[in-house]
Amino acid sequence: MNTEIIVNLTAGGGKPKKHLETVLNYLEENGLNFRLKMTSRTGEATELARKAADEGMEVIISVGGDGTINEIINGIMQSKNDPALGIIPLGWANDFIKSTDISPNIIKACHTLIKGKTKRIDLGLINQQIYFGNICGIGFDAEIAHLANQLKNKHPHWNTLSAYVYILATLKKLLAPFGYHEVKIKIDGQETQLKILFIAVGNGKIYGGRFKITPEAILDDGLLEVCVVEEMGRFKYLMSIPKVFKGTHRSIKGINFYRAKEIIIESSEPILAQVSGEVIESQKKFIITLLPKRLKLIVP
Repeated sequence: MNTEIIVNLTAGGGKPKKHLETVLNYLEENGLNFRLKMTSRTGEATELARKAADEGMEVIISVGGDGTINEIINGIMQSKNDPALGIIPLGWANDFIKSTDISPNIIKACHTLIKGKTKRIDLGLINQQIYFGNICGIGFDAEIAHLANQLKNKHPHWNTLSAYVYILATLKKLLAPFGYHEVKIKIDGQETQLKILFIAVGNGKIYGGRFKITPEAILDDGLLEVCVVEEMGRFKYLMSIPKVFKGTHRSIKGINFYRAKEIIIESSEPILAQVSGEVIESQKKFIITLLPKRLKLIVP
């Protein structure tokens, strides 16, 4: 198979630097022919993946974190061709693979690339521009992602804390003043107006390392799971975090779940959003649609 490996050496506080030789040696020893590309800036993985797909690469492998995976997904989707995505998880949180059977163990993940199969999964699409494989968050959680990115950039040696950086960012945001958003939400045509803290739209289950925010989301079921967190006090929100870890927050008053193929969110004020920890510019309107079976993923 024609294969390209795209490596983000800065992912996970530099995890790929430590493990890249092991990964490449394993793949070479097991007969995988590939070409290797390194990213040097945000967005480059999308450009490299699109070019690789256009050139007829049959497999594109992500060596990095969730942001790298999602950039590659966007590159693949911009091409007329249909290569498969392979994953070596070397990021801070590695959230996307937690909704798959792909192992967080590097050697096992390499084995999957050699001996695995392809499975078609759904994708989400934001405003006809940005694709996502895992979860899109709008509102407070995007502000958390923004703060987490600042912490990771300021303290790259914190890579040993991994996903706990997001928990620290959550606690810091909770201790500071935070606001709510008056929004109009239309879920598969059913419209309501709410004051919300944030909305998570999940194709996968987990983000922020440990937050099982859309616990019943399935990557290939033709539906997105929507978690709407309405206005609530700081203390109540803080007390809800352990339940979100377990995915049992459905029982909390003010947190509501839906399953849908299209979600439209409108606000009079711009709202921040995030996908895979990468912040999306504030906007007044988000149209999120499901694209069924759009991506080939290599799984065990």
